[in-house]
Amino acid sequence: MRLPGSDMDEKIKGLSVATQLGARVPTGLIILPEAYRVFAKEGAVPQGLRAALTSHLSDLERRIGQNIGRFESDKPPLLFSLRCGDKNGDVRLPESMVNIGLAQAEGQAKRPDAFADLLQEEYAMQARQFQGSVLAGAAARNSSHGPFGSVVDELLYYIERIYAHFQELEQAGQEHFNRWLIVQQMVYAHWNAHSCSGRAYTRNPRTGQAGDFGKYLMRQSGAYLNLTPIERKKDLRELWDDIPEAYDQLKAFFVELESYYRTPRYVEFVVEDRKLYILQNTRGSYTAR
Repeated sequence: MRLPGSDMDEKIKGLSVATQLGARVPTGLIILPEAYRVFAKEGAVPQGLRAALTSHLSDLERRIGQNIGRFESDKPPLLFSLRCGDKNGDVRLPESMVNIGLAQAEGQAKRPDAFADLLQEEYAMQARQFQGSVLAGAAARNSSHGPFGSVVDELLYYIERIYAHFQELEQAGQEHFNRWLIVQQMVYAHWNAHSCSGRAYTRNPRTGQAGDFGKYLMRQSGAYLNLTPIERKKDLRELWDDIPEAYDQLKAFFVELESYYRTPRYVEFVVEDRKLYILQNTRGSYTAR
């Protein structure tokens, strides 16, 4: 991933820095704002975007050594998420979509447990939230898509709706948001008993003091963090008991982050089978007492 530039989206800058600092970041690609500008001008996604996505995803399959959507007994399937870049103001951006590629998994051999069902449930929930978060024109655009023929068709379906949403925001005079899109390999907080999802600050945002300040859920994806009552979430310090390797990795990463930025940071993470993955690294804020 290239060094962060002044024009780069804040989320992507954060992931770029996390990679430089040696943290695991899910493999993926970014779609530059130029693609949206073509959409705004021509009313359709750029003609070359399909070919570019096909080429990049095929390259990822070769590098990772898995086929998209294929379920195997000993490893998670290769699926993708799609999310918007960082916003710069009070602008509502569409929900991220997760488990893209799952639609192409029909007929494949699935694990004998309920993991595939969990992915389907999560996909359906996110699809409803995504549909509810886009503006009316974006939601209605080519709504009768039918079954997706490929993972690229599925990505383009959601990209087009996000771009239509952007266009409606601009027409309403709301300009303060970035137009970057991020496509990333899924990592699974519900893969096994040594997996979780969480959010944390590098220090207490109320006092500015160092320490464990965050929440996580064992064997639950990040999509459920907002839906889970706070009393059912675990405090970050408990991660040392549940998955000590991940706790040590996270705390070491916090030290590297604050050394790099000289300021507190907010981090979203997933632990998949004891391995820590950083999903977001953005500005934290606190008011010291």
